[in-house]
Amino acid sequence: MTPTRIAFHALQYRLATVSDSFTNSRFNAEQVATTAVESADPHIDGLIRQITEIWTRAGLDPAEITEPWYGPRIDQVFRDDPALLDAIDDIIRAVHRVQFSRPRRRLNQPQHRPAHR
Repeated sequence: MTPTRIAFHALQYRLATVSDSFTNSRFNAEQVATTAVESADPHIDGLIRQITEIWTRAGLDPAEITEPWYGPRIDQVFRDDPALLDAIDDIIRAVHRVQFSRPRRRLNQPQHRPAHR
């Protein structure tokens, strides 16, 4: 199981629940999944782990988590455990935060450029 594939298929499934009109030009699930995993953000890692735990608890084949998500069994997992949907939405929010947050200013750094001597 690769976390990127898990995140990718989870995001694709989520988009399908929102609208069939989303296209890769509007939301690139592959890029979001890659950014999520490469960020090494512990919160995102925990969310992906939560998704795999929900999947396993539902009795779904662990090997299928990295395959496209579809069908009545997957739909039922989402109906039975709303935490799955929340985890996927949290990944999207966390990726947005990772991509667009500015680095924090260090407290001990001067606010101005030193004069040239």
